[in-house]
Amino acid sequence: MEDWQIKAKKMNSSQRSFKYISEHLGVSIDDVKNFIHEEKHKPTEESKKPEKEKHIVFENMTPVVHKKPVPTNKIITFGLIGDLHSSSKYTQYTYLHQYYDVCHQRQIPDVFMTGDIDEGEQMRVGHTYECYRQGGDDHVDEIVRNYPKRDGMTTHFITGNHDASIYKRCGIDIGKEIASKRPDMDYLGRDCARIEFAPHCILELRHPWDGTAYALSYKPQKMIEGMEADSKPNILAIGHYHKLEYLFYRNIHCFQTGCFQMQTPFTRGKGISVHLGGWIVTVEVDERGYIQRIVPEMIPFYKGIENDYKNWMVK
Repeated sequence: MEDWQIKAKKMNSSQRSFKYISEHLGVSIDDVKNFIHEEKHKPTEESKKPEKEKHIVFENMTPVVHKKPVPTNKIITFGLIGDLHSSSKYTQYTYLHQYYDVCHQRQIPDVFMTGDIDEGEQMRVGHTYECYRQGGDDHVDEIVRNYPKRDGMTTHFITGNHDASIYKRCGIDIGKEIASKRPDMDYLGRDCARIEFAPHCILELRHPWDGTAYALSYKPQKMIEGMEADSKPNILAIGHYHKLEYLFYRNIHCFQTGCFQMQTPFTRGKGISVHLGGWIVTVEVDERGYIQRIVPEMIPFYKGIENDYKNWMVK
């Protein structure tokens, strides 16, 4: 550093105009400008530190396709549920097990889940205090230990925005972790998946990331209106909104899949209702693979169990 530059750095702010430094130190204004610019943009010790690894999380609305063919002229029955939010102090494992008991008694082999199997972490300020488990490994272990397991039944699930927070914070895709430890749990992907039972009997699972709407059917209607005619599913199952609803629109049998998380301080404060429960769906497929009949059967639960999570914690 030259002598005039050292003197310029010692000047107070009232003296550090380009013209003042130039006249008093005998250098050109251009030299002064270049020096000030270099000083302003000189890397600091903090900026030299390597950046922490960032796990990018985005909403993936391109569905992964899974083929699960059934013979034509066949009646198929499956379960539809969503939004357990395990590790939340408001999760309802007792009701979830009751739902699986009903499915098991009816010899239903498959249950499809529309995401947010886990509560996630740090979704908002104060969210930590609504969770009874912390850290990705503990969240996964809680699901592996407590999620219903019934002989002859498989749970096929996607993950949602709460699940994605574990990846963002901890770098763990909990869907893969759960499936690796529970052979009866089949991970279909993030946010969206398609299951092809027959050429014209395609089930799509979706977990949006947006907020709830003023009317129960508004979000499903807008979602269906935005679908291209040649790419529509025949059955659409939507999670995230914590609502139970059946809607037939644009030749799509649409279900909002409900939840197994009672009202939280967040939903209560926002005036958002939650519908506890799930569905059992029976579909008759003809020889061409078209849906001829569909029977939606709601399995509702009416009042959340306070502190139900304590009934399922390891003693």
